Amino acid sequence: MGGGWLSSIFNQNEPSLRLIVGVNQIDKLVKDGWDERLNLPVEKLEKELQKRSKDVIQKLAKHSQISPENLEYYSALKRYRLLPLLTKIIKNAYAGFKLDNIKPADPFELADEEVREFVKDKRKEREKNENKKILAKESFFEEIKKILSEDDFNLVQQKLKQERAIPPKVAIFGKAGVGKTTTVNNLFNAKEKTSHTVVGTTKAYRKEYELSTGGKLEIIDLPGYGRSLSEDKEYEKIYQNVIPSCDLVFLIVQANTRDFSDDQEMVSKVSEWIKNSPKPER
Repeated sequence: MGGGWLSSIFNQNEPSLRLIVGVNQIDKLVKDGWDERLNLPVEKLEKELQKRSKDVIQKLAKHSQISPENLEYYSALKRYRLLPLLTKIIKNAYAGFKLDNIKPADPFELADEEVREFVKDKRKEREKNENKKILAKESFFEEIKKILSEDDFNLVQQKLKQERAIPPKVAIFGKAGVGKTTTVNNLFNAKEKTSHTVVGTTKAYRKEYELSTGGKLEIIDLPGYGRSLSEDKEYEKIYQNVIPSCDLVFLIVQANTRDFSDDQEMVSKVSEWIKNSPKPER
């Protein structure tokens, strides 16, 4: 069995950019644009979101390889559009399948009680479909087993087991105040276990999380850029040192800003660094 075939199991879209740009705090785009009862945007905000997301994509894509497949708008605080964001993370991360059992924090926990009860009933109706999805995943491996030789199938299982033993490693950064902590807590529904300074730096931290669905996650919390040229120059060395070893780089920008110049530059640089290191360095 060719190495490329096995590699495609870990990343269906190889070579992947391994970069996601999250446009956070979209709940602040329009005054009085959030329905607190439903914990959803009002119609006026929805229209603004669609327009704004296209604008952000165009600006960030101007000088880089970023595309709509690498960008998602959301609100970490309101837990809005966390599933679409997680879907794109799984799709673009190296060995993204290791994140496929994560369940983000429930947005309807923030809604009114009668709304929560209505959603609860609807979810019960969909449980059968969820069970069908589990069976579909199991049948996928049965089909693979029919195609491959016994040795090749055992090799696939061995490689998957080895890869799953390594916690997904995600670098996360952006300007100050973009909502990194809230994003990690609600998107991955995770609890911080330990935190250490990254070797060779004093500004980046390696944080280990326990996932609610089991397993572990490693987050590299990188220092924020855009405060001064001297700091950006110092931090860029940290970025270049850390990013090649990560399964995914998660860059967060603010939805309610009009100046994306620093973000554009960073997206362009990160894209180039990842291009020169198409797979995480183990």
